[in-house]
Amino acid sequence: MPESIYLDPERLAKLTESLRKRKAAVGSADQPAPAPRKTPDLGVIFFSGSADGRDPYALLLDAARLIDDSGFTAIWTPERHFTDVGGSYPNPSVLGAALATVTKNVRIRAGSVNLPLHDVLRVAEEWALVDNLSHGRVDLAVAPGWHTRDFVLNPGAFDDRSGRLNESRKQLQSLWRGDTLSRTDPHGESHSIVTYPRPIQPELPIWLTTSQRTEAWEFAGREGFNVLSALINFGPKDLEKRITIYREARAKAGYNPASGVVSLMLHTYVGLSVEQAVERARPAMTEYLNSFVSQHSTSGQSGAEAKAETLQNLGDDRDDFMEMVFQRYVSTSSLIGDATRVTQRMEYFRSIGVDEIACLVDFGLTNDEVLASLGRLAMQTKTVAAS
Repeated sequence: MPESIYLDPERLAKLTESLRKRKAAVGSADQPAPAPRKTPDLGVIFFSGSADGRDPYALLLDAARLIDDSGFTAIWTPERHFTDVGGSYPNPSVLGAALATVTKNVRIRAGSVNLPLHDVLRVAEEWALVDNLSHGRVDLAVAPGWHTRDFVLNPGAFDDRSGRLNESRKQLQSLWRGDTLSRTDPHGESHSIVTYPRPIQPELPIWLTTSQRTEAWEFAGREGFNVLSALINFGPKDLEKRITIYREARAKAGYNPASGVVSLMLHTYVGLSVEQAVERARPAMTEYLNSFVSQHSTSGQSGAEAKAETLQNLGDDRDDFMEMVFQRYVSTSSLIGDATRVTQRMEYFRSIGVDEIACLVDFGLTNDEVLASLGRLAMQTKTVAAS
C-alpha cells in the first residue's frame, strides 16, 4: 500500500486512541453545545531561560508535570540561538521529546520553529518522532526568524525568509501526510523521499507566529492556520483589530471563522496580592525588558539601530522609561497580579477574541515562585469554570 495510507497495527492503535480522546473532548453531535468559556484556555510558554546559573530545564520539567493534570492545554518551547538569555532553548524538538516522557495530557508545541533556518526533511523527522513519543500531541508554530545572527545557520535564506517559510511549511505538511519530496544525492541521482518515523496524527496542526503585521494575520486566516502572538509594540485594542482581520480572512477563504485558535503570549505571575505580585515581578520583568531591547538592537531589523540609539541617549532617564514600559505591561499586557485581577484580565482577553493564553513564566522569578504561581492559577481557573 502507498506509504501515505499504510498503518501498521501499533500505529493504528495509537491513532485510534488519539481520535477517541479527541471525540470524547469534543462530544457527539446530539449533545448540547457547551456554554461559552468565560476565560481563554491556558498554556505555558518558555522563552527566556536563565542567565544567572539556575537550571532552566528543571523548571521546564517541573512545570510540565504540574500543569499536566491541572487543566492546562499546552506547553510551548521556543527556538532561540546564540544569546545568553533564551539560548537555553536552541531546539524545541529535543525539548518536546523530553516533555513527552513526563506528560500525558498537554499538547506539546513548538513556539516557534524558524523554518528558513532548517532542512524541512529534518524538521519532519524530528517532530514525527516527538508525535510518536507523545502519542499524537504535537502542534507546531512556525516563524520566518528575525535576528540576522541566527542566519549564520543558513545565510542565504535571510532576505527571502517569508517566502521560504511558506514554501517549507507546505513541504512539511505534505511530508507529514506521507507524500514524497524529491531530492538529489551527491551523484546527481534523484530520490523521492518519504520521512520516518511516520507520525501518529494524520495532519500537523500549524500556528503562524506573528505580532502586529496585519498582512500576516490575514495570511494566517486565508490559509486556515492558528496564530501565536505577543503584545510587542502594540496593545490590546490593536490586537482586537487584528483578530477581526484574521476571522474575516478565514470566512472569506471558506473556513469556519470561529474555529481558528488565537494564542497570546503574556508574562504571568499570580501572587498573593496585587501589590506583592507587582513588586516581585518588577525587577525580573525590568531586566527581561532590558535584555529584549538589547537583543533587538543587534537584530538587523529595519530601524533597530535607531531605536537602540534613542534608548542609549536617554541616559539617567532610562530607568524611568523602563518603569513606564513595565507599568504598561502590568496594567494592560500581562497576567501579573492576584488571582482576582488575573481572572479579570483573562476575561477581557477572551472578550476580544483570544482563545488561549500562553503564560510566559521564565522571565527571572525563582523556580519555586513560578510553580506556586501556576498552582494558584490552576486553582483559580477551576473556581471560575465551576461558577
